[in-house]
Amino acid sequence: MQIIYVPLEHIDTRYTKHLDEDIVNYLKSNQITYTRIYPDIKPINKIKTGSFLDAEFTIQFKSAQMQEIAKLYLEDKINSGDQLFFSDIWFPSIESIAYMNYFTKKDVKITGFLHAGSFTDTDFVRDMERWAKNFEDIIFDISNTIYVGSNFIKNDVIKKRIVDKNKLIVSYLPVNVKNMAKFKTSDPKENIVVFCARNVDEKQPWLFDALAERLKGKAQFINTQRENLSKEEYYKLLNKAKAIVSYALQENFGFAIQEACYFNCYPVVPNRLVYPELYPEECRFNTFEDSIKMVNNIIDNKLNIDSTQYVIQKNPMEKWFENFTRWNN
Repeated sequence: MQIIYVPLEHIDTRYTKHLDEDIVNYLKSNQITYTRIYPDIKPINKIKTGSFLDAEFTIQFKSAQMQEIAKLYLEDKINSGDQLFFSDIWFPSIESIAYMNYFTKKDVKITGFLHAGSFTDTDFVRDMERWAKNFEDIIFDISNTIYVGSNFIKNDVIKKRIVDKNKLIVSYLPVNVKNMAKFKTSDPKENIVVFCARNVDEKQPWLFDALAERLKGKAQFINTQRENLSKEEYYKLLNKAKAIVSYALQENFGFAIQEACYFNCYPVVPNRLVYPELYPEECRFNTFEDSIKMVNNIIDNKLNIDSTQYVIQKNPMEKWFENFTRWNN
């Protein structure tokens, strides 16, 4: 019995490489037999058709992954009881697995992590809902287990889609503490406030610009996506920053806020979406004016908390792979 692990393609400005490393290390340390599907395909240019990926490249990459999976079926190297685990189960052509299972009479389990979808009102994928809804219905129907980053996204799926709610398991996401630890110091914080979200409508970066204008001269306000920082530069910045701000209209987990909390940045987040699930009242604001007051008080050292306590401690991968043992017994 084995896991056929299908990772996301590595993109430097995202968490995908670290997520891949975490999963591989977990599989190895737990002595789980696995096959990793990662085609030797590299993007040609910088990202140009999306805020965090190129649609053309991700389809090329995932199509190559599916080719390798089909080859495993063709060569009888995948069998009933094996588990296909997708780092992102919103995977074009995933229905091919059910198709091959049907004709080969194999019971290969389909599992994976669901990051987002057209069921969320404020997600950019919502614009594709007319056809994406049908695709998501297929995912929910053929999958055995789907892991999600919060109760917020689980409830959103249940409200908007026909799905067996027992298939949806809240696991959160792994925060790669090991990779960040070498950049963490005990140096005093500086008056730096960061905004790390993608510069798209659903993240409202213009509100951070307005915040910076209102508190001009009190601190350094840095929109990290505009700075094109490396991961090392980004982590060093978080180590010095006092606060991280979100104005998100869409967030199902908030990986970047978790990273910032590891470096003890005060999270200033809206009182909506996933945030009430992960952060206490003293970190959440209801209005833009409230966010200004919070940030001002953080700069003036009138608000101070140990935000490292909000970093997810339990390894989500324990949930991701717990069914592997159950199915094999």
